[in-house]
Amino acid sequence: MTTRQLAEKLDIVPATVVMYENGKHPIPYDVAVKLADVLEIEASLLYDDFSRFLAVPYTEVLKSVRTALELSQKAFAEQVGIVPSYYYKIEEGNRRPSRKIYQKICATLEATNLQTSLLWEHPLQ
Repeated sequence: MTTRQLAEKLDIVPATVVMYENGKHPIPYDVAVKLADVLEIEASLLYDDFSRFLAVPYTEVLKSVRTALELSQKAFAEQVGIVPSYYYKIEEGNRRPSRKIYQKICATLEATNLQTSLLWEHPLQ
């Protein structure tokens, strides 16, 4: 399959496929799932840390991490540096966190010396 054919199946431009292939741009979660389906491979092979976080039930993981820290939703959101109402929606599964929010959560956990591997089975790199 050519780059152009693959791009057409993914509804993206060929240059984007090349960027993914060369590791110049992370593959978004939804694209990784679609790409894995097209290539008939396991989607997790294409995941970066953020996509892996989304693939596990991130709502349960966030709640688990927050309760391990013994924080309310509001306190955790404030510690992360996001609006509490937005965090509530993320933890309830009504909103998907952006990569930027994910990075803020990771930075917060690193600052608390809590293992970031609590976010999923594999630790951050």
